[in-house]
Amino acid sequence: MSFKRKFRKSLFEFEGKSYVKENIPKNLLDCSLGTNPFGFPEEILKEVELESFDLSKYPSPYNDLLRESLVDYWGDAFGKDEVFISSGSIGCLEKINKFAISEGSRVLGYVPQFQDYITEVKLMGGIYEYVALKEEKDFEFIPEELMEKITEKHVLVYIDNPNNPTGQVIPLDIIEEIVRKAASKDVIVLVDEAYGDFMDKENSAINLDYRNLIVVRSFSKGFGLANLRVGYVVIKGKELRELYSKVNLPFQVSSLAERMAVKALEHPEFLKESIRKISEEKKEIVNHLKKAGFKVAKTEMSVPIFFAGKRDLDTHSYLLQKGILAVNGAYFGVNSSYVRIRIPEKAEVFIKRV
Repeated sequence: MSFKRKFRKSLFEFEGKSYVKENIPKNLLDCSLGTNPFGFPEEILKEVELESFDLSKYPSPYNDLLRESLVDYWGDAFGKDEVFISSGSIGCLEKINKFAISEGSRVLGYVPQFQDYITEVKLMGGIYEYVALKEEKDFEFIPEELMEKITEKHVLVYIDNPNNPTGQVIPLDIIEEIVRKAASKDVIVLVDEAYGDFMDKENSAINLDYRNLIVVRSFSKGFGLANLRVGYVVIKGKELRELYSKVNLPFQVSSLAERMAVKALEHPEFLKESIRKISEEKKEIVNHLKKAGFKVAKTEMSVPIFFAGKRDLDTHSYLLQKGILAVNGAYFGVNSSYVRIRIPEKAEVFIKRV
């Protein structure tokens, strides 16, 4: 029996890869998953009364309370009808692809970049084209190289800011240049700010107002609520907002997760303190690796991930032997001489093992 002729051809042609390891040995220092190494604002556990939730009832269909809180948090940078809640930022990305990508759709990005989005494009039958960030330039994002590749044939340009895996931050004025260039070609720009809480709010593309711009964010990284799976997307252009609404199902996030996310927004001091500690620990690790002969890609110290490697060394296997789990560079379209490292809570633990 064969189902090939009944389903999308792309499903059978594509071989999926994942950086997720189901069972991590206890002796390994997990530097793979891109979460906040300092946890989450624990005060919210005391502030949310569990007995007030009726688990037999559905949550608010479109999580109005959280949408209103996000409008306040961003200082009215967008309206309530311009923000949508979903199951993690990946849930937002899936919906965007659902209305934007079909067989043969062309998407432009760069490599290395968040691979799961690229996977989603290919599974929908889309064609992912990219500009390779150069090792000799420390994998620095060069905006001109991307902009000159944008054509009317593209449906969408994908940018992750901060970049995953390097942790480098693209300035907002550069993002705006790209959005304008794409607008002149009738191309959507999707800015994935999953790690956006680790950069200044003023640098977020949420502050821009263009009809071809979509911005995705998550509570999993900065606020440390990965277990609750809460993400959101801001769409100011009416046409794109209407398309997203057509593929957006109700009841995406539970009432408990919604209330926890609202409470997390009320504790900006947690995020500020996390960034301070991340910057200190990351600087120590990066300096140590550079002295040990490793090359470190351009990165921002406030972002808890970075990309590092050594030529002619299988860095992923090397770190495993030292008891450190990182994400293989091959997952990001580079090679295993590079790895993505999420900094641990204490730099000295990592350094001792290396």
